[in-house]
Amino acid sequence: MATRKVKLTGTAEWAKVFAQNRDLKGFEGAYEDHDGACTIDLLMDEKNVAALKASRSIKNPKDVGNGLFKAKFVRKFDTGRDWDSGAPTVTNADGDTWSFDHDGPIGNGSTVEVELSVYDTSRPNIVGTRLDKVKVLDHVVYVADTAGDEASPPPAVESEKQSEVLF
Repeated sequence: MATRKVKLTGTAEWAKVFAQNRDLKGFEGAYEDHDGACTIDLLMDEKNVAALKASRSIKNPKDVGNGLFKAKFVRKFDTGRDWDSGAPTVTNADGDTWSFDHDGPIGNGSTVEVELSVYDTSRPNIVGTRLDKVKVLDHVVYVADTAGDEASPPPAVESEKQSEVLF
């Protein structure tokens, strides 16, 4: 089973990519058996969608208008294996490790580069896509609303960075 790496650049929404802020439940409890999951929604342009499709990922980004597409990328927190469990690697634009406690959470509207592993499975029509790394290129400070939830995402901005498929 082959694994392909792909890097995509876009605008982050609802970034829960640290052990401290991971999604513990998921839709209808989908992540509960894995002690949660680290997730990020990525708004990306057509070039990045093309790179995702070229990797043979079965993710199908939703067209949100203005030439932008949205997809959610996930990394289960505890799979029982050390190589695909835990939080993804998160760095700043210089490649230095991002600290949730020092640097804070990643706010909506931050420009990020995500690195994904796209891998074949034993089922011929199922291809897995796993979030491995997040690089914060332009950080927008996280702002909580009065209810304690993340504020509404800002208007989408088209990314100027190119995607990269690493086969």
